[in-house]
Amino acid sequence: MTPGPTIILKCSVCGKYIERHTIASGNTCGARFWSDGKREAPMLPDQPWLIKCPHCAALVWVDEQEQVGEECEYQLSDVENSLGCETPSLQDYLAFLAKGVFKRDKEQYLRMRAWWAGNDQRRLNPNAEPMTEEERTNLRALSVLFDEKNEQQRIMKAEALRELGQFAEAESLLGRPFHPELAEAVAIIRQLVVQKEIAVREMFRERPERQPVQSRRRRHRA
Repeated sequence: MTPGPTIILKCSVCGKYIERHTIASGNTCGARFWSDGKREAPMLPDQPWLIKCPHCAALVWVDEQEQVGEECEYQLSDVENSLGCETPSLQDYLAFLAKGVFKRDKEQYLRMRAWWAGNDQRRLNPNAEPMTEEERTNLRALSVLFDEKNEQQRIMKAEALRELGQFAEAESLLGRPFHPELAEAVAIIRQLVVQKEIAVREMFRERPERQPVQSRRRRHRA
């Protein structure tokens, strides 16, 4: 992974400065891919669209913040009290969603991130608490937003329904035609449906000798 410049943003809520680290290049070596579409890649860190201001704790969209400079233009010490951005929690996402109506792409992003944040506690802990009713409500709302005409989103909808225990509906979606490159993901989720399993599961792990995911197969990330 090659780091990019550190972008300095001005929070639209409190006016203080936020440092956002960027990536010039990366790869998926050693990455883990989960059935809910989340990718955990140490050599290609997530670049979130919504971040949490480290000063006032407001959630702000990155592309709606004023960019006041980059590390190459400013010494970070010259930007008063600049701090690195934070990742919102499950409750942060749910509270933000409760505030009002969003455009479809933003609502889908928020609900997807809330789904992932809730599942994070369950990814490696089979004894973790199951989904709360708040999480289930969010996931039901997210499933409605998925476009079944889009094959990758159809897989995601099937996965959401599986985790909600709606196995017949999930199987119906997975029984429709898919591009051959998506066959492995479809087969894995379908097997979980047959087993009536509702927990998030790891699907793939990119071995170091493999090529980056973009050149291997299309993942089912929405």
